[in-house]
Amino acid sequence: MKVIIKEENETPSEVVFPFLETLELDDLPNLKGFFLGMNEFLLPSLVNVMINDCDEWVMFTSGQLETPKIKYLHTSFGKHSIEHGFNFQTTFPTSLDPTISKGTPSSFHNLIEINIQKRDVGTSIIPSHVLLQLEKLQQITIERCKGVKEVFEVVAVEGSGFNASQTVVQIPNLTQVELDCLNDLKYLWKSNQWMVLEFPNLTTVDIQFCDRLEHVFTCSMAGSLVQLQHLSISNCYNIKMILKEEEECDAKVNEIVLPRLNYLHLDGLSSLKGFCLGKMAFSLPALETLNISYCPAITVFTKGHVSTPELKLINTRIGKCDVRTDLNSFIETKQEE
Repeated sequence: MKVIIKEENETPSEVVFPFLETLELDDLPNLKGFFLGMNEFLLPSLVNVMINDCDEWVMFTSGQLETPKIKYLHTSFGKHSIEHGFNFQTTFPTSLDPTISKGTPSSFHNLIEINIQKRDVGTSIIPSHVLLQLEKLQQITIERCKGVKEVFEVVAVEGSGFNASQTVVQIPNLTQVELDCLNDLKYLWKSNQWMVLEFPNLTTVDIQFCDRLEHVFTCSMAGSLVQLQHLSISNCYNIKMILKEEEECDAKVNEIVLPRLNYLHLDGLSSLKGFCLGKMAFSLPALETLNISYCPAITVFTKGHVSTPELKLINTRIGKCDVRTDLNSFIETKQEE
């Protein structure tokens, strides 16, 4: 099937579907569009559109399209804004093929939410060549996808839009990241000398059952986490630290401040040695809730000084404990016990 409505000589100049509310197009590998003629289409009642696995999709229609009620389009990749129309790629892109066939634009420029469950999406979710297109992205939810090793691919590739002087890339509106049962995931992105990703509006991170995850953040990006409020990491058996120190960062940064972090949950992390094993100081002025359970290898929160003025209790697997000394001393004492 190449089109839903076939163009004919007698097709009227204006086509109206007055009561069509939902349109779902799924697993149509040869579908190029809903209608490829120049006729005007009016869909006054349409509110839900789902387009999944339509590899050859080029456009909804070549003519004018009026859909006054619909604001978003859903694909197998997530939720998209349609302020610039329906004509964009609807299949999973890959880092191996940064070009889009037939000139169809990438779907990342209007992507609002990534929501992927039980899909084969390759080793990376977001390829390097689209990092500068993520201005609208607000939420990432990925569950049970085999083979995914990183969420953001960060490599130096021709045509990626980066140059030697452009090393900081912001994902400006991303607020929430949820990763669940990604057994091959090693990192959100593999840090390197080419660039640093920053998330200035990220508020919530929830990661669980990612057995190969090595760390969550890096020192170089910690300064951008000014809005982070909720951080929960559980049942990630290989993780040794939450924030990875870097040699060049250790030399430049004396203190890391997470000004709004008020909830920190660490549970079932059998290899965790500490929140950060670097020597820089940490300031967590808003932290009120700290849960540490089933983390037998933890020896210290950080090797530097840590300030948690609002933290009074720590929830552990044996109950709530008063924090009468600093956090590092508390952890050391409990380990000795």
